Amino acid sequence: MSSFRRPKYLIMVLIAALVVCVGGYFGYEYYVSAKSTTTSETRFYMDTFVTISATGANSSEIVEQAFNEIKRVEELFSRFLPASDVYKINVNAGKWVGVSPEVIEVIEIGLKISGITNGAFDVTIGSLVTLWGFGTGDYRVPSEEELEQALLKIDYNKIQINKKTNEVFIPEGFVIDLGGVAKGYAVDRATGVLKTNGIKHGMVNAGGDIVTIGPKVDGSLWRVGVQDPINTTEILLVIPMKDSAIVTSGDYQRFFIEDNVRYHHIIDPRTGYPAKGLTSVTVVAPSATEADLYSTAIFVLGLDKGKELVESLKEIEAVIVDTNGQVWISSGLIDSVYYL
Repeated sequence: MSSFRRPKYLIMVLIAALVVCVGGYFGYEYYVSAKSTTTSETRFYMDTFVTISATGANSSEIVEQAFNEIKRVEELFSRFLPASDVYKINVNAGKWVGVSPEVIEVIEIGLKISGITNGAFDVTIGSLVTLWGFGTGDYRVPSEEELEQALLKIDYNKIQINKKTNEVFIPEGFVIDLGGVAKGYAVDRATGVLKTNGIKHGMVNAGGDIVTIGPKVDGSLWRVGVQDPINTTEILLVIPMKDSAIVTSGDYQRFFIEDNVRYHHIIDPRTGYPAKGLTSVTVVAPSATEADLYSTAIFVLGLDKGKELVESLKEIEAVIVDTNGQVWISSGLIDSVYYL
């Protein structure tokens, strides 16, 4: 759940929520055939490190195109960049604002998940994110009065969209924050660039938002290690993957401490406070966009409602860890994961 802005103060950020357990994808390696190369490169976008790996003809040029796509998406969806559509929506709250059809598409995806989760995910959470200092680095615990006022400006139902004119309206004082979906969407778009250009084996990893393309070059499945949220230097379990997405939301990834109390960045839009009960949610889905959205929503819902949601959804699997260290694995995933 990122707001695409580099923090001003040092915080404990564990960017790699997921560790990709694969060999041979660091730096540049060339094999398979004279015309097929493997390229892996890491850059900093969307307030995190992004690694793109691809095997195929002209892989270096294709990876460059994929990074350009991520940059384009960031510039379109960041609420802090004055040229972005999301920034324009927020500074013109109370007015209809013309935006890209792509932005409308992503907002609609967010609204759909908001409805499915009864507001556990809400794209209008921006005022709360700002109040707590996540996204700006000005960390503090808001007063009850401040939270009450901010909660009055959180309601995804009040977003209006006119698809004929490509316009969006939010009430005055509302702030849209698409950080909970745009990173996954950017990963999907970059993955699309790789596939369109003929890449059959590859991976895009944006700080733990991961999509794999095909199997690895040797035909084996990608092995994605899920970080232990309590012993964060350890791997909790490994999920074999092929042509799918995986995203983790964890309370250990970004937080601050005040008066010996730790406050993490996953805010419950219904209470205004950091969500309680869970420490990590990993979601496997067909797309990073879906995995990003559902990992946040499930974290907010908690163990019981989160489990119920996962089991009700097709093609969505999850690993949920509560604050007591209890691990729950969804029925469609439990037979494929393994512990190291």
